[in-house]
Amino acid sequence: MKKNELVHYFGGETGKALRKISDASFEEIREIRLRTDRPAAVTLKDSIRYITADGNFTYASETAPNVSSEDIKRTFEAVCQYSIHSFQKEIAEGFVTVKGGHRVGICGTFSGGTVKNIGSLNFRAAKEVIGCSDELFGKIFGKGLCSLLIAGAPGSGKTTILRDISRRLGKYYRTALIDERGELAAVWNGIPQNDVGVNTDVFDGYDKPTGIMTAVRVMSPQIVICDEIGSGDDMEAVRTALQSGVRVAASIHASSLDELGRKGIDPDMFGNIAVLSDAGTPPKIYISERIGKND
Repeated sequence: MKKNELVHYFGGETGKALRKISDASFEEIREIRLRTDRPAAVTLKDSIRYITADGNFTYASETAPNVSSEDIKRTFEAVCQYSIHSFQKEIAEGFVTVKGGHRVGICGTFSGGTVKNIGSLNFRAAKEVIGCSDELFGKIFGKGLCSLLIAGAPGSGKTTILRDISRRLGKYYRTALIDERGELAAVWNGIPQNDVGVNTDVFDGYDKPTGIMTAVRVMSPQIVICDEIGSGDDMEAVRTALQSGVRVAASIHASSLDELGRKGIDPDMFGNIAVLSDAGTPPKIYISERIGKND
């Protein structure tokens, strides 16, 4: 996390403590969690610690000051740019994206289609890994534009790789990115905070079927990219796009070809499938003409 991108959202004693953290230490933070009447916590690479009044990290929660309900309220209002009614859709979905692509998770009482009595906020650092798709990209797209399905279990890196693929494809092709939950482009005030390609049009907040069909109809993309397909409506929209001559790159929750089969996915529909195991490990690549034989 970049300190200058985030500290202005925090007020009260919490804000004072955060401002005392060194820039180098701040950049090691992956999450900042505020919980009413409990100490502010940070998630680092290998541990959860608490923020002391002098801007240090401690394992002893009882030595760190508690976050007040007023601190939560002020931070929530700042995240919503002091116009909470303008963010009702995002609040109902449980998060707001702020400048820099960082996501603020919201926890409270769900009532009347929105979240009230906010009790917890989680600032999650945006994570772009430029170049993480290089090996996969070369094997799949080295001979030209085609379709690709990236399969993997949660936490395997599907979204991170798909974002990097968008960045690379968007340099050379008309690309439409369907970003239903804001995890790919991290749009803030209409501007993608992540590098998703100079020729990429972002359909932010669209559900996947609507976004895919709208993109095909109005933006004449050469390829459509979307994350976490799964429903029958998703697959029907993908099929329609492919039948219209548009390529599709998408991800799906599945840890093997067998699991894809149980989900009713036809490998020939995409032509290329990459199955991820753990984040940071090479994917297994399958080509439809020889499914079952990995590169």
